[in-house]
Amino acid sequence: MSETPKPIEYRGNCHCGAFKFTFKTPPLEQGLTCSCSICSKNGYMWAIPASNEDLTVVKGDENALKSYHFNKGTLAHKFCPTCGTSVMARNSDGKCLINIRALADVDLWSLPVRLSDGAATGPPYNVPAPVEVRDVPEGSTVYSGSCHCGAVGYTLVSPEKITTATDCDCSICSRDGALWIYPQTSAVTFKGLDSLVEYTFGTKTTFHGFCKNCGVAIRERFDPPQSSGTALNVRTINGLDLSTLQLEKEDGKSMLPPYEM
Repeated sequence: MSETPKPIEYRGNCHCGAFKFTFKTPPLEQGLTCSCSICSKNGYMWAIPASNEDLTVVKGDENALKSYHFNKGTLAHKFCPTCGTSVMARNSDGKCLINIRALADVDLWSLPVRLSDGAATGPPYNVPAPVEVRDVPEGSTVYSGSCHCGAVGYTLVSPEKITTATDCDCSICSRDGALWIYPQTSAVTFKGLDSLVEYTFGTKTTFHGFCKNCGVAIRERFDPPQSSGTALNVRTINGLDLSTLQLEKEDGKSMLPPYEM
């Protein structure tokens, strides 16, 4: 019989550092992804502790994280209310799941994933109503998107179909699990921006917007405007089959100052 690998200690934190923790587990050999509505919008990569004792909070308070519930409310999805990092989820029985994206020193691009078809179980997701737009140019493709709870929504009128998206490995994008496209700002009609929290750091020229209720990352706003474009997270486009997209890797980690926390 082969020996069980010895646990190692991973460090984790939300991006702003208000919440820090350690997580003991055998070396991570794969992450668990899920096709359900909230997991796909957040791009979660789950690790499941063998015991709650394997998780230790070293800074902050789990109760200070924002909790989002839906359907039967048996699972609390917990994210930082300041920076939007989705850190963990906890069942009503107390068992927790750790979002691998919040861990330090894990190469997400090389980590194999196992897909769970959560969309096939449980009640169907009630897709929020699209944001109405007028005067759609002939030949355009209209995409409707939203956070999970529906407080923030948008409609994108695109001159062409979406076939590619950018997967950036910088400290914030990798935590958000975002997949970006860069349409013209004028092509996007938003609603509910009063429910959008914006987080910025570093040079403070990019504002990362997430829903204050459910934590889903929706857009990046650039200020001062570098161009007439904005960034949209295609994970939030309702009905878009992400498996059909060509993902372009962007090594944002090497292009930006080192992230330290």
